[in-house]
Amino acid sequence: MLANYSNDPTLFLRCINLIDSIFPGTKNMAISGMKYNACWDKISSPFIVEKNGEVIAHLGVTPLEIMLNGKIRHVAAIHGVCVKESFRGKGLFKQLMQEALKYIENNFDASLLFTDNPNLYEPFNFTVLPEYDFIITACDITKTVSDLRVLSLDSSDDLKIIQTLLHDHVVISNQMSLINETALFILNNLNNKLCFSSTLNTLIIYEITNNDLYIKDILAKKQYQLSDIIKLIPENYDKIVLQFCPDKYVDLSYTPIVADTDGIIMISEDFNFKGKYFRYPTPYRC
Repeated sequence: MLANYSNDPTLFLRCINLIDSIFPGTKNMAISGMKYNACWDKISSPFIVEKNGEVIAHLGVTPLEIMLNGKIRHVAAIHGVCVKESFRGKGLFKQLMQEALKYIENNFDASLLFTDNPNLYEPFNFTVLPEYDFIITACDITKTVSDLRVLSLDSSDDLKIIQTLLHDHVVISNQMSLINETALFILNNLNNKLCFSSTLNTLIIYEITNNDLYIKDILAKKQYQLSDIIKLIPENYDKIVLQFCPDKYVDLSYTPIVADTDGIIMISEDFNFKGKYFRYPTPYRC
């Protein structure tokens, strides 16, 4: 059944304890996010089954505002789907999925989810949508004097910069972008490097692994050329990989390759992505 965290002060803890038993680390992430006003219980609507006051099955629905195919759409993200091991095989998963999908049909344009087991969701008409990374080709970028600095969520001034840019920025892609999604971003980036350029008033989320530069997200109040952003990154690297749809950046050429992602994205029938190469931005996965 659909529950409400605000109506029961004990519900969040009971839900997160179950979720953490299936997906270890979730509870620590959720509690850590509260310090920065990224509150799981404020963004998720829980569908639950209880027995003797214990939550034995959970499915969460989080609303997302996205830019898809050049239009803003209201989408539901299904997440935290789990059933306590001793109660599996009793139809609880099916019950929660049916209840949640009816709710989503009445309140959202479409839905999506991330999973390692797509077979579970195919009977509910979810299909896998392949994701791509984009390798920059023929890249000759001259580095410039950089004012990039790493922001700290524990600094009130830095947190305000992050929250302001999350609330008011140009979309990174017209094909697929998240709009004004603060809580998921912070929950996903509690331990990641967030670099800010005061010159461009731009937040760049990137990492360098095995000498490859992975650019995950760019938050800016105006559209810049991609080369102007990359030249601010002071580290050395051999290859540049974009982990978002780069349709708005036309100053550099790129080659799409199938991405190795954390979880497979599945979409409902009415999601209807019309581009050739899809990518859900890494910092907002759920």
